[in-house]
Amino acid sequence: MIAGVLARATRALTTPLLPDDCLAFVNPLWSVRVPRGRIVATRPVGPSTTELTLRTGAGWGGHRPGQHVGLGVDLGGRRHWRTYSITSAPTDEHLTVSVTAVPDGSVSTHLARVARPGDLVGLGPAAGGFTAEGSLLMISGGSGITPMLGLLRGGTADDVVLVHSGRGAHVHADDLAGLPATVHRHDSTTGHLRPADLDALVPDWRSRTMLVCGPAGMLETFTAAAAAAGVPCVVERFRPPEPVAAGTGGTVTFTTSGVTAEADAVTPLLRAGEDAGALLPSGCRMGICHTCVGRLTAGAVRNLHTGELETADDGEVVVRTCVSAAAGDCAVDL
Repeated sequence: MIAGVLARATRALTTPLLPDDCLAFVNPLWSVRVPRGRIVATRPVGPSTTELTLRTGAGWGGHRPGQHVGLGVDLGGRRHWRTYSITSAPTDEHLTVSVTAVPDGSVSTHLARVARPGDLVGLGPAAGGFTAEGSLLMISGGSGITPMLGLLRGGTADDVVLVHSGRGAHVHADDLAGLPATVHRHDSTTGHLRPADLDALVPDWRSRTMLVCGPAGMLETFTAAAAAAGVPCVVERFRPPEPVAAGTGGTVTFTTSGVTAEADAVTPLLRAGEDAGALLPSGCRMGICHTCVGRLTAGAVRNLHTGELETADDGEVVVRTCVSAAAGDCAVDL
């Protein structure tokens, strides 16, 4: 409301600047064109995990339960984007995400250990379709609990059983007790959670839709079990799968940036371009958020996850640079 009134009042006085530019100068959260969030609180929710509570600005378009959001932070003079699951309900006053500091992860370490209340972060649009209806069985491991929190707090379903596996102190351990679901905790120090354990924990699991988020091994094990039992299964990944196919390598030209990079057969175009000095958009860096996409204008690339070959001759081809490798010389409009 305030942003709208001020935008109309200042429109005639701000040429050639846009009214949104002036509003952002007064208060960055008033900008509609460049969505931002301000950290209002931080809370440790695990040994290496911190929950960030954000006041969203006028440009934030909201979210649905189970979605994720890109956070942008400035480090070393560059804007870096990473994607995190939203743990708050759409009706909550503030947006919350949980960030686990990973080894050699400059962005995650900054957000989990350095960021403080008052700091601004960029906000991408909410995205993702990690959800289901009816009777649900949620299976999570480690920080895979975060999208489950978003679903449960958002009231996705009434009949939910959550089986969460963690090593030692569970991430969001204090929050598990207050969830609107039947919760079973599994200590992975005594052995990995297995599909065979479900018969005792959730006897009716074959009549439920399974949602799984956790380490790669857990995803593979339970998606295979769901397929064998004929159970619908929805998966959310927080780490990229191992490449199953590679291109042939070549010279990649980023036409907008004017940067040319030599890329081998297994290096994503995004990383090759960044190593060559290109400032390229990125988010999750695992092929989920579609922040890094660019139009393929020449040549061909191969999807590192599926092995699918995409060529500029196919027409309007948009590639995800974080999961695509050069299949010969190519050009991307970024």
